[in-house]
Amino acid sequence: IFHNVGSLGNLAVETARMENIPEFRKYYDLNVFKVISLNTQFLTLCENIEDRVIIVNITSLCAIKPMGGMAYYCSGKAAREMYFRVLAEEKKHIKVLNYSPGPVETAMIDNVLDEAINENLRDVFTTFKNQGTLLKPEVTAKKCVKVLLAGKFSPGEHVDYFD
Repeated sequence: IFHNVGSLGNLAVETARMENIPEFRKYYDLNVFKVISLNTQFLTLCENIEDRVIIVNITSLCAIKPMGGMAYYCSGKAAREMYFRVLAEEKKHIKVLNYSPGPVETAMIDNVLDEAINENLRDVFTTFKNQGTLLKPEVTAKKCVKVLLAGKFSPGEHVDYFD
């Protein structure tokens, strides 16, 4: 199973001013809690074949490296990645990969440029876009499959496109 759901959260609020708890809860519901719930249901269905199960969590460098202006996104990705690392620790016979696809050419880039109030964040994403360093979705997807087929990742490991 591939867990690829993801939203950016509110990019128009500074981290020190994040006080809208219902908004934050809604973000975590989609990006963390529903992923955990879906994964739990999946594992229940696959209980008898757990040794053949492969779980891929699509994560981000933002899960392990803070990015100013993206507190929702970074904290959500970090929470989700840690859940899958703990799962891998508990269920050593299940293959669990936290795959970071790199900066991918999707609508997310434009959303950051349109909505972010953090200048540095906008500069980073503008540079990605202007220098042509964004990855095509199919390119990073092929790398993910290559990593899975090689099977040389440790349980729950964070593997980045550029590794």
